[in-house]
Amino acid sequence: QMRGLENALLDTIINPDFLDAALEKIDAIQTAMLERMLTEMDDSLDIVFISDDMGMQSNMLIPMESWRTHFKSRLKGWCDLIHRHGKKVLYHTDGAVLPLIPELIECGIDILNPIQHVCPGMDRSALKEAFGNELIFHGGVENQKILPMGTAEEVAEETRECVRTLGKNGGYICCSCHNIQAGTPLENILSMIESAR
Repeated sequence: QMRGLENALLDTIINPDFLDAALEKIDAIQTAMLERMLTEMDDSLDIVFISDDMGMQSNMLIPMESWRTHFKSRLKGWCDLIHRHGKKVLYHTDGAVLPLIPELIECGIDILNPIQHVCPGMDRSALKEAFGNELIFHGGVENQKILPMGTAEEVAEETRECVRTLGKNGGYICCSCHNIQAGTPLENILSMIESAR
């Protein structure tokens, strides 16, 4: 947010030294904050949420090599710190992030959110088959069309399909794949909740 999305994306290509210097400072601050939070909250905390969007509707925001160069080791350091305190890591990234998932697992994430299965490569059954033994999936109920604009029965069908695929043999937390949009009918929200039981 300090540079704005466009500048930050350009920095990965035309100003990588500046980007690394900025990320080094951010990493130091974030690591100190995490250490303090984990120490002071101790038993009050089970999961740490890290939000770092790396995908868009049809592809990654940056090439995988750029992610490896600038972001991977920093994320791994945070995951290692969180795990040393006995906590789980819930990582949020929107979009078509299939190429990223194996490397997120290498970094140590435990739970992946939001599972936008309408994006290329993000098929629920395929994700569960490929990564279900290593990840807990969080989200999945489509919230751009079905949840806000579908019928209560369509929402129920969507939710049951998420539970059937992502929840096969456990390892799934059912909820909308992102924030529930303003104006979403209450009956649709209740249908999702009831169908997830």
